[in-house]
Amino acid sequence: MAALLRRSGLAVYVGRFSIRIEDFEHFAFQEYGGDLGAPIFDADSQSLDSLLEDAQRVSDALKKEGYRHRMEFYDDENELVGYLHHEWPPAN
Repeated sequence: MAALLRRSGLAVYVGRFSIRIEDFEHFAFQEYGGDLGAPIFDADSQSLDSLLEDAQRVSDALKKEGYRHRMEFYDDENELVGYLHHEWPPAN
């Protein structure tokens, strides 16, 4: 994953169980390593626009490499405010 993100020009920090994208406010792939399960990501930002812009860059990198993925973004009221994907059904 780190190499994939780097190929798309993103600076990353690789920890024992996570990969953090350094030039974003907060965007990390977590639960990497051992038998911790499928990776998830955690992201937030000062603004929704900034968060969605960062997430679009990650989604584009995954898409470029052919990785099927889905990213859903929710506000404080648990309302869906953003949805990015590649080869995944649309959000309902």
